[in-house]
Amino acid sequence: MRRYRNVFYFLLSCVVVFTLQCRFEICVGGFEESNLLNGLNKLYQAFYSLNYADLLILAAVFQMFRTVEKRDKRPDVGTGILALVFAVLLVVCISFKKFNHAGFLLDNSFQMMLSAFCIVGFWILLYLVLRLVFHLFEQGSLRDTLAANNIVSGETAAGKQSFFEKHFLVLGFLIILLGWLPWLILNYPGTSCPDGISQLRQFLGDMEWGSAHPPLSTAIMGILFSAGRGLVDANFGFFLYCLFHTCVGAWVFSFSMKKLHQLCIPVKWCTVGILFFAFSPFWGTYAQWFEKDLLYAEVATLQAVYLLEIIQTRQCERKNAILVTVFGVAAALLRNNGIYAIVPALLLLVFWLKGVNRKRILLVLLSTMLLYEGVTGVLYSSVLGISKPAAAEAFSVPFQQTARYVCEYGDEVTDYEREVIDSVLSYDAMSDYNPVISDPIKIHYKGGEMSEYIKVWFRMFWKHPGCYVSAFLNKGFGYLAPVSQNIEAWIQLEYPEYPESLGIHHVFAREASEFLIQIWNLSMTLPLIKYLCTPGLYTWILLALALLLWKHRKYGALILMVPSFMNVLVCLASPLADAIRYELPTVAVMPLLIGWTYYLLHEDKREQQM
Repeated sequence: MRRYRNVFYFLLSCVVVFTLQCRFEICVGGFEESNLLNGLNKLYQAFYSLNYADLLILAAVFQMFRTVEKRDKRPDVGTGILALVFAVLLVVCISFKKFNHAGFLLDNSFQMMLSAFCIVGFWILLYLVLRLVFHLFEQGSLRDTLAANNIVSGETAAGKQSFFEKHFLVLGFLIILLGWLPWLILNYPGTSCPDGISQLRQFLGDMEWGSAHPPLSTAIMGILFSAGRGLVDANFGFFLYCLFHTCVGAWVFSFSMKKLHQLCIPVKWCTVGILFFAFSPFWGTYAQWFEKDLLYAEVATLQAVYLLEIIQTRQCERKNAILVTVFGVAAALLRNNGIYAIVPALLLLVFWLKGVNRKRILLVLLSTMLLYEGVTGVLYSSVLGISKPAAAEAFSVPFQQTARYVCEYGDEVTDYEREVIDSVLSYDAMSDYNPVISDPIKIHYKGGEMSEYIKVWFRMFWKHPGCYVSAFLNKGFGYLAPVSQNIEAWIQLEYPEYPESLGIHHVFAREASEFLIQIWNLSMTLPLIKYLCTPGLYTWILLALALLLWKHRKYGALILMVPSFMNVLVCLASPLADAIRYELPTVAVMPLLIGWTYYLLHEDKREQQM
């Protein structure tokens, strides 16, 4: 029986190897006169040629089977379902990334068989990987964990702590700062982007204020720029904002890892988190980018740290209540959709906590919503006269679906449907449809009657639902699976006209910035490293952690992940298909969530030991 089982594992390992060597192309064949020859030719086109890594992969997958078999008495259903979901998403997203449609899956009978084969191969591999990762989380000696943090019988042996442990927060801050400063200095004073420049123009009075970009972040950018320009010059003012969110980020991220160390997570793993923030190239690119997203991610991480304390102790102390309110409101004001991340988590806490703690968190929820509405609805709109964001900001997905429908089924659009669409968007501009970005369509928003448009949108959906699904997948594949890298925070060689008119210019030789550009390029192509700037990877990690907590019945702990899940939903509704800057809050809090999950899996044992 053992021998036959090994043969079965070997065959399944071969399926995985074939899947990993698939080209993921739509194969056309070259022998139309013979179905047999044409099928064989398609099979030849479907896979890469000689690759010696095949043998290593085969051996590794086979060994994974043996290891999982030793640890699991029977297949785990929950892991199997999640692995299947991941496998389907991966193949589907690969198809939409490469072809902007589901051709790889559905183009013909051969493609259907090939895509099904690849889904099975990925399913096997992902199941094995997930089971091994889950075992890593579940194993480990509690005694070793406590000893690593010098905790014995509930007392901290402070005298036995290493210098690094005693000063973890400061040293972590310095390490992250050391990792980011080269990006700031070599590309001094930083890189501009259209959104950041628009906010700077608003503050300086060269553009009318609007809330398409959060006025709070506009004010922070403008105040720091003006202060730096007054002290030195425009270059220093531009640099001062970049330095500000760099220092804030270095402290916040070090603080989040310090929190894990306080939860008895071994210092070596907390250090891995510090190194992730310090030396993952995309963090350095965001440090030198004159944009709002990094600061928002930093505040969202602080908010998560204090939410963690409430969930961990199941108590809402006054200090934490105040801090969660402050950082919740700050996060909501630093990003227009930030309020949707924090409110659901607070609402769940209201039902989860009891007694006086429930009353306090209810007060936090009400205070957060009232302060947010007071600032945005009264201060911004009534006092300062800043207009609210256009409705188009929340309609990226429906607008893309309408545009795709018009492009594919324009001959079926009735005169009434055309009239309604044209009253909201420009019907003729639907030809500008770009499957991976909604801006070419969204910029044509006219502010027409949305109720009629929504009715037409539903009417079209029932005619061709597949078109709508394709439009959604095409604009969200980067967040649903790790198939695309898009750092977006580029390195600038030449400044646009407006920054130049302010006196902003590079002070170092062009080669310094070009050096950073090469690192920027390498970070999206080097094996393993490239996945760090893939937003879909963090979505998968989030789902895997949630499943692990659910399997161990740590339901309340899932509340800490709610803001990250809401962030992923916001990403799916965002204008771009794969921009990591939209998922940056989830990326920033991921090391904290990983440590949080490990802590909870060992919490009961830890209490017994202490």
